[in-house]
Amino acid sequence: MNIRLLNIITCLFITAFIATSCLEDEEFEIEYSSDASITSFKINNIDTKYPATVNGKDTTLTTTVTGSNYPFAIDQNQGLIYNVDSLPVGTDVSKVVAEIKADGYVFIVAETDSIWEEGDSLDFRKPIQFKVMSMQGSYGRTYTAKINVHQQDPKEMRWTRVESNFNANIRNQKAVYFNQQILVFADQEEQVAVTMTGQNDGAEWTNLQPIDIPVKADYSSVIVWGEHLYILAGNDLYCSSNGINWVPTESKQKISQLVAAIDEKEVTKLIATTVDNLYAETSDGTVWTTYSTLPADFAKGTYSYASYPLTTNNKLHRIVLMGENNVENDSANIVWSQLATEHEWTPLTMEGNKHECPNMENAGMIYYNNLLYSFGGPGKNDSSVKAFEYFYASNDNGIGWEKVTEDVVFPEEFATLYTQAEGNYSFVVDDNLFVWFMWGKTGEVWRGRINKLGFVNP
Repeated sequence: MNIRLLNIITCLFITAFIATSCLEDEEFEIEYSSDASITSFKINNIDTKYPATVNGKDTTLTTTVTGSNYPFAIDQNQGLIYNVDSLPVGTDVSKVVAEIKADGYVFIVAETDSIWEEGDSLDFRKPIQFKVMSMQGSYGRTYTAKINVHQQDPKEMRWTRVESNFNANIRNQKAVYFNQQILVFADQEEQVAVTMTGQNDGAEWTNLQPIDIPVKADYSSVIVWGEHLYILAGNDLYCSSNGINWVPTESKQKISQLVAAIDEKEVTKLIATTVDNLYAETSDGTVWTTYSTLPADFAKGTYSYASYPLTTNNKLHRIVLMGENNVENDSANIVWSQLATEHEWTPLTMEGNKHECPNMENAGMIYYNNLLYSFGGPGKNDSSVKAFEYFYASNDNGIGWEKVTEDVVFPEEFATLYTQAEGNYSFVVDDNLFVWFMWGKTGEVWRGRINKLGFVNP
């Protein structure tokens, strides 16, 4: 028998003997608790050594995980002990010092049980079982303790090529996310056609089906607003609940382009530009209010926009817009912004701004992980960027942009896919926080997500 276990049992017998003697002399009874539960479980700080290269020399660095930042849950019904938030990827859990509180003596369950002592270093690369001996000498249930460690770097964006039947003949296209589906609207000779897949699928896409509008529609104008899709055909506005069947709205306003949309409790509106070169807004899809004349340098072409709540007031939303900048010799893209309660667009240009967004062919923009990200083809007008070499991120609502060189990066294949597609691609973000890219000509479909956004408790 383990010496420490023998000592404990001996102590229990001695305690019982003394108590019995007291009972005989003073005629009162002591009842020892039968409780045998683990009531608290914590870990101390963990140091992890890893190889690195610093100033061109190989060395070993140490990173410390603060144990108190990772509280443990104890499921008394199932006998499970675990940390709700996983430790960072690569954490060495082979020598962990735990702090355990219990109703009695804690034993480590193995081929030969041994008592746990404070300060013991334990190997948690595999789950460890514990049990508690009560003051009566009886054992309680067996607990299984596990330390969860992320197997993926939470900050890293992981990409997957989806084997799919996406139509490789699609060229000009625009994707939207609607009713848990990804819809891609493709420009065809006679009419725009649509193909779609579920957000949890991506492999099986429906056959291209022309939309039922008598006039040729503009594929690039399709937009989601509330519970419907909207698209322009001959400067008239059409509405759909499924992407295939469309009806004309009662709007009399002639629209040149749909710009952005927001549908929140505090404000709902569809924003457009008119054939008279004016800003226009509607809150019901029928009655429009026009505002000032568009400036000459207002974003043109296919728009990307994002709307999101302000960090200082989550009831107030900001809308950020990016389009094409065809101003000669301008190597920066122009980003425009407005608060959802406003009716005018403001260009986010600053004199001497050295961190403007590069002017890229077929540029796109998304709001993702609390940042704006821009991307696209090769640079225009003396911009030296290469196609899909980097994401460019903004944390100040589109004023300053920084090249992202690690963690959130594109697959190497994207540059080639862009060239093969002759610049024809579409993209969308779904409710699962996957970013999807659909490529023309090759028909390849990719999706990626920052790892932590897929964790239960990111």
